[in-house]
Amino acid sequence: MRKLATWFSILVLLPAILAAGAYGFYWYQVKSYADRFVEQAMPVAEVTYGAIYAHPLGEVGVDGVNIRLHTDGTTIPIDSIRIKSQDPLFFLDPQGRIESGDWPPYLSLMINGLEVGLNSGLIKSMEAQAAEMASLSADAVSPNALACGDVQNLDTQALREMGYNRVKMDLMSSLQVNPAERFVRIMANADLDAIGRSNMDIELSVAGSNLAPSQMLAANPRLQRIEVEYQDGGYNIRRNRFCSEKAGVEVDAYLAEHRRLLEQMLLSQGVDLPEPVWAMYTGVNQPRGRINVVIDPPGGLGPEVMAGMGAPTELIERLNMRVRVNDQPVAIDTINWAAIMVPPQLPDRMPEPSLKNPQLVEQAPETAEAAPEASSSEASASAEIAAETGDDAVESEEDDLLRGMAKRDPEPEPKRFQVTAKNQLASWEGAQVRVYTELGNALSGRMLDVKGGEIRIEQRLQRGIVIYPLNLEQIKTVEVYR
Repeated sequence: MRKLATWFSILVLLPAILAAGAYGFYWYQVKSYADRFVEQAMPVAEVTYGAIYAHPLGEVGVDGVNIRLHTDGTTIPIDSIRIKSQDPLFFLDPQGRIESGDWPPYLSLMINGLEVGLNSGLIKSMEAQAAEMASLSADAVSPNALACGDVQNLDTQALREMGYNRVKMDLMSSLQVNPAERFVRIMANADLDAIGRSNMDIELSVAGSNLAPSQMLAANPRLQRIEVEYQDGGYNIRRNRFCSEKAGVEVDAYLAEHRRLLEQMLLSQGVDLPEPVWAMYTGVNQPRGRINVVIDPPGGLGPEVMAGMGAPTELIERLNMRVRVNDQPVAIDTINWAAIMVPPQLPDRMPEPSLKNPQLVEQAPETAEAAPEASSSEASASAEIAAETGDDAVESEEDDLLRGMAKRDPEPEPKRFQVTAKNQLASWEGAQVRVYTELGNALSGRMLDVKGGEIRIEQRLQRGIVIYPLNLEQIKTVEVYR
């Protein structure tokens, strides 16, 4: 009986004790790394967690994480953080193995339930910084807010008006490494609650087996494949409803006007998008819109291929791109990419002024006054008097009549659009201008500034403001209202 108890201890209890000890050490290592992270974050934030998670098959993490920033008191709760590896021994010395390039076959990081309030101090601080940047062009309308009533940018304030009080998200990134086949795969996913979901998958080939971070560039990575996907999760319907209400129109009318204004803005910058691209844009902006883009260059894409490209169109053709919108293929192979770049097409085309007599320009309608025309008899009488008495005699009679009377200053000439030299435009910043380009296009609006050989003109469109930058070399004539 004693022998049986001894063998039972050796065969059953001892392995169990060793396994429990190994798991205890494993759990302690995870807790040590978690505590070290909390300590390193102390200068920036106070980090706490509820429980340690340590699975013996290679998944570790923490639950109930709470981050409180010292700067503004913002609290960021996280449901759980998980790190998973196909090699459980990786967690005994993760930093050393990464630095040596000894990656596990599969490694992933998952952050679940990260939540940020849109009224938090962090978001308010970011809003203040964005407002400071926007003040440099206060009247400019962001492309995403075109046709959205008087809204200039779909920022966090617009999100709050759409009904978003917080943003909750799940994030995941993973790495697959196969040194034998010299293959690396990187994946990243983001799922934002009630907004949308995105996935990215990148496959690389490498020339060497040393995959330490410090030697990664020397391994000459080559792009083999990229797949990007986005699925609307509720943002589009909220945005469309919000902007249509701001503009006072139906949703379909808002979407049509948004496309029209965006197309006009791009044309003014020399970009003419073909219909397949507009079909992609329109499809993605529909409720539950989805787009999938795959880039699969034959033979891969490396630095030597990029260096040998003579034009952007060659690169686009080499990418071997495939696109699906709402599960329908898009015929992007029919696109003439070289024809996308066109001369800037400015709106409000107007006739060219006469350059032979630049003073004969149209007066502004709000200040122009009709000058009485002299009759033919008055003109004849004046001519006869001048011929009989001479100019000096007429001036002498006027001097006698006006002698002793206070002279009035001549009335100021009414403002009108006048041709102005390009090198004098900086003196008229803020004035209304009419610009005529070498290609025969015309643009009217308020001149914001002239810097670095470029003029910026602000023009008010339907329910929006657009700022057009123009190179002075493209301009033939400028008229300033002065």
